[in-house]
Order: sequence, then C-alpha cells, then structure tokens
Amino acid sequence: MKAIVLLSMLLLSVSVNAAVPEWQLKVAPDVLAIVTAEGETDFMIEMVSQADVSPVAMLRGKTAKNRYVFDTLRAHAVRTQAPVLAKLTERGVTHQSFWIANAIAVKGDRNDLEAMASMPEVDYVHGVGGVRHIGSFAGTPAKADEPRTAPVEPGIALVRAPEVWALGFTGQGVVVGDHDIGVMWDHAALKNQYRGWDGENVSHDYNWLNAFPQDPFCDELATPCDPHVHGTHTTGTMVGDDGGDNRIGMAPSAQWMACRSLLDPVVGVGFLPTYMTCMEWTLAPYPTGNPDAADPAMAPDVVNNSWGCLEGCPPTILQATNEAIKAAGIIQVVSAGNDGAECMTLAFPLGIYDSSFTVGATDFSDAMAGFSSRGPVVSDLSMRVTPNVVAPGVDVRSASNDGGYTELSGTSMSGPHVAGLVALMLSAAPELKGEVDTVRELIEQTAVPITTGETCGGTTDADIPNNTFGYGRIDALAAVQAAIALTQAPKQKTEGRGLLVGALDWFALLSLIGLQMLRRGRKT
Repeated sequence: MKAIVLLSMLLLSVSVNAAVPEWQLKVAPDVLAIVTAEGETDFMIEMVSQADVSPVAMLRGKTAKNRYVFDTLRAHAVRTQAPVLAKLTERGVTHQSFWIANAIAVKGDRNDLEAMASMPEVDYVHGVGGVRHIGSFAGTPAKADEPRTAPVEPGIALVRAPEVWALGFTGQGVVVGDHDIGVMWDHAALKNQYRGWDGENVSHDYNWLNAFPQDPFCDELATPCDPHVHGTHTTGTMVGDDGGDNRIGMAPSAQWMACRSLLDPVVGVGFLPTYMTCMEWTLAPYPTGNPDAADPAMAPDVVNNSWGCLEGCPPTILQATNEAIKAAGIIQVVSAGNDGAECMTLAFPLGIYDSSFTVGATDFSDAMAGFSSRGPVVSDLSMRVTPNVVAPGVDVRSASNDGGYTELSGTSMSGPHVAGLVALMLSAAPELKGEVDTVRELIEQTAVPITTGETCGGTTDADIPNNTFGYGRIDALAAVQAAIALTQAPKQKTEGRGLLVGALDWFALLSLIGLQMLRRGRKT
C-alpha cells in the first residue's frame, strides 16, 4: 500500500511539472507572483556560466590579486552576457549588468520575464528584495554630545590600540572602505583622513559612490552624504581623529572611502542591486556615472560592512559577490547582527559566509552584549562556528552626522574596531596587504578569550573558537606584534642571515602566539 501511495505521488509530481512551462521552473515563485499581480517587477538574472578565479591563489599581494580578479570577472561577464544583454536592449528593457557575480538586474513585465528565463544562458531568476536593516541599533540609543572623560575612547583603550600607536603605527599607508548608509565627509574627525581631500581641494572620484540612481535624502549623488548617522559613526571608529580631544578611531592615520547602498534615513533600506553595486565598486572603484573608468588599483585594503540582508538576498549571487571581494585580496569585515542573545541567531548575509570576517559585540568589561547574534550558522545548514571574533560594541562614542559625537550600540559598532585593527596591522606589515587568510588568522590567534558561561551549538567558553565569542576579543597590540614577527622573518632571510636564523624567526612568532595562548588559558 505504501509503495502505491509513493508511486501516485511521483506520478502527480511529474504531471504537475509537465503542466508548468519550462521557463517558469527557472523563476522564483515570489517574482512570478508579483509580476502576475502588478504587471511588472524588478528581478535579478543569474547566469549559468560563472568565472573561475581560483588561479588567484597562486598570486601574492593585493595589487596582483585585485587586477586578476577584476580582469577575469569582467571579461567573463562581457562574453557570456552578450546574448542576454542584446535581447534586453532589443526589447527596450531597463537593466544593469554586473560582472562581480555575473548577473543582470532587470525591470520588466511578464513577457520580458518569460523571454529572459527561456534563454539557455540564464540559470535562474531571483527577486531583488525590499526590506533590509543596518544591523546596528540594539542597546542604548544615540545620546547627546558629552565631554570626554578619558584620553581615548574606552573601547579603543581596551583593545590596546594606543600601545600600537606608541610603536609608530597608526594606519599610515592603508585605505579603509565603509559600505553603509553614507558618511559626512567633512566632519572634523574625518575630513583629513578622507582620501579625496588633499588639504586644499576635494575630489570624490574613486572615493565615494551613491549606489542609488535617485536619492531623495541626498542633494548631490556625487557628493558624500549621511542623512542617518550610522555610516559617519562606523567610519569614525575606524579612522576618526579631529587633532584635538576626539581621537575616536582605531587607525587615525589611515585614509577612508565609502559607498552608500542603504537609502532610508530611519531603518536603512537597500536592495540586492545596490549591495552589488557597492561591492563591485569596492573591488574596482570608479567616478560617479563612469563605471568604464573602474580601477582596481584604487580599491581599499579592508572594508567594513555594518549591515545585514534580512530577505531577498539570493545566496548564490550574494555569496559569489562576497567571495570575489576576498579573492581580490580585500578583507571583508562584517557585523554579526543584533538578534541575540539566543543561539543560532547569526542567520543573515553577509555574516553567515565563511568569506566574511564576522564580528560580535562586547561591552567595555569584556562581557558579551545581550543583543549580539550567536552561532552556529543554521540558515545554510552548515552549522559553521561563528562569529570569528568580538570587539567593543556597547555605548561606543564616535562621530555623528551633525558634526558632533554620539554613543551608539550594536555589532555595527564592533565591526569597525576590527577593520581599524586590520589597518594598524597593514601599516606595521605592508607585506600582508592582500593576504586575507593570514591577517584573519593572526587576529584570531591573538584574540583574548572571555568568560560567558554560555553553551551554543555544543560549544562552551573552553572551546576555541566557539559560537558566542569565536576566538575572543581582539587584541590590537598582540596582533600587530604577530604581524611584524611574521613578515620580518623572510626579510631577514633575504638579508643573508641564513636559513637557520630565518627558521628561528618563525619559531619566535609561534612562541609569541603560544605564550599568549598559555597566558590566557586558551584551549586548542
């Protein structure tokens, strides 16, 4: 009897599928429902053919990696998208081509949808979403500007950034990117660090992009703006310094650039195409309105992403985009989200991807923030242990879009501490630019485990990494010292000190990390 039922279900399934046009099987149900109800809709075409950039693993340094990934992805997209773009142009359909994940954003009606999905070059048609969040404002709200009560911000001091500054490394020679809701570029704590400002004149070309073709909240698309506060605040935590009492940033000598992919000044609304536009621009920046002038040499060394995509983010497309950034040698720092304190709450892109360096939040006493999302990652069934590390994210004081300063809480505030740490490491060891995995591992291995008493996904405080704080709270001084030790070993070897001394330098690095692990009671 059971066999008969199963056979009947199979025949019914075959019958139903046979009744559905083949092109509809390549279209997300929500896209089909919207276009049927409303006549037209926005959708994202994912191409069958995707470029292989794996040979980039043989290259060293960000310059070589970024150029290779850019050239490979763009050439592949030009070649494989040609038939689809030709048909879209022929039909007079509005569209935007992407090379970073070989996809095309389209606005069309049902006939356009059918025409596109019927093409053999098209793998699947996704929606573009409509609801997003910045992933930030849990904890305390913004506070009025208050006088400073300490030489440096408590979070900056806790992670020992001032001790790195004392060594002479303040982020010089490093460019950080902020992918967010925008930045007040001429804020007193940010203006001198803006890459587009030379002290007398300003140029926003290659340094700023607004991903929206129309923006009701910003007067000029080509000029940086922040009608919210969020992006100004995150940028301030990375590089802020007004030359006086407000040294709010981890790496005050680093330069910054920014892209706006979130529109709404209240909760932060973006769409898959705006996210992809900013990530493509991050890999190869260009002046506003001139993507043909894209130049990967202008890409940042590290980019902070204090946002999360709650729905409508096709995992294959957004993950491929994220992986392209990493392959290009750019370190993608991502906030974990504010859906804690339960386990398995770290559930949204970009935080769920292994290609992201995901950051949770603590307070200034090394206690986990109740809002910080915990692992493991279950949304993709991977059960991956995450976050990677944690950093201060409660009552963090930084720059505000009114020209003053304010306190905010959220993993959005912890992520920029880590991006700023990357800038310190790269200023101390420029040879590590583009070596994403090495930098990430050094930060993880020098992090400070904390005490939470939590068990998430079978991991406890004794397990390193775990699903609450990952490897631990970042330690800037230890990470920078490890970066210096690692990069000086091959230098000394080439200076004629010999293989034995070179090996001893590597042993010294391992001993440094080992002693730190022993001192902090880390279980490996």
